[in-house]
Parts: sequence; structure tokens; C-alpha cells
Amino acid sequence: MALYIDGSSLNASKDTTCHLLPCKVEHNGDASVDSYFTTAIRKSELDRGSSSSAENDDIEFTGSFRGRPLKGRDLQIPSGYTGVVLKEAHKPFTEDEDRTLKPTHTFKSFTYWNWDTPPSVNDNIKKAMDWIDLAHVLHSPVEEHNDSKGST
Repeated sequence: MALYIDGSSLNASKDTTCHLLPCKVEHNGDASVDSYFTTAIRKSELDRGSSSSAENDDIEFTGSFRGRPLKGRDLQIPSGYTGVVLKEAHKPFTEDEDRTLKPTHTFKSFTYWNWDTPPSVNDNIKKAMDWIDLAHVLHSPVEEHNDSKGST
């Protein structure tokens, strides 16, 4: 089985708001997120000392999903990357068939949620997003440094 992404409609994709929930929702399709979930989200600024302006890392969100408390934070997609929501138009009949996904929406940031624990730098999604920048540094060419002192 091969997986193909049809990039022809990527430029026509709309920008959207995305949420990464810490659960599996047994539903594939559109949902009324703006009507039922987004309206219940509350924003709070974290006290980080003498900072005068709120940055994205200083804003925490609270909400609930199916009666369980959620705490979340916005996460930016790294520079040079774009988040993409993909949809499969036709489900394969067998696992051996090739699959094609088409982009429906793009996003520059998303809100990730934890069950009743504040988001932190130790969350797996935060570590994964930080790894992109780290991998770029690790795999970039190394410049030779000439030492001005002679060796004996």
C-alpha cells in the first residue's frame, strides 16, 4: 500500500483553527466546534514575573470536553512549515490498496490540550515541535573555524 498526498489543491485550502485533544473521537467529518467547544474556552494569563506584555507562551486556555476539564496552550508551526488538514475522499476496500489524501485546510498554529494538567515543556507535542528546529541546526553545514594561533 502506498500513501499519496494530492498537493494540487493545497494553495486553494482555507486557513483554519485547529485543536489537538488528548483523546480519540470516533467521528470522521465536520463538527460544530465553533458552536459547542470554542465558545466555552476561557483564556488566562500566566504570571511569569515582571513581563509587561502577554506572549503566546504566557496564555493558557481552559475548557472542557464531555464534562472533563482541559488545559491548553497555543503552539506555532515552525517557520518554513505549514500545518495541513488532510481528507481521504475514497476509502480503500482492502489494506493493500493505494490511498490518496487531499488537503482541505491549512494552519499556522494550533491549540493543544491536556486533561486537567497545565501544558508544559515536557509535553510530547511540545518536544516534537522543538525537535524540528533542533534537527535543522544538527543537519545544517558546519563552517570551519580557523584558529588564529599557530600549533606547534
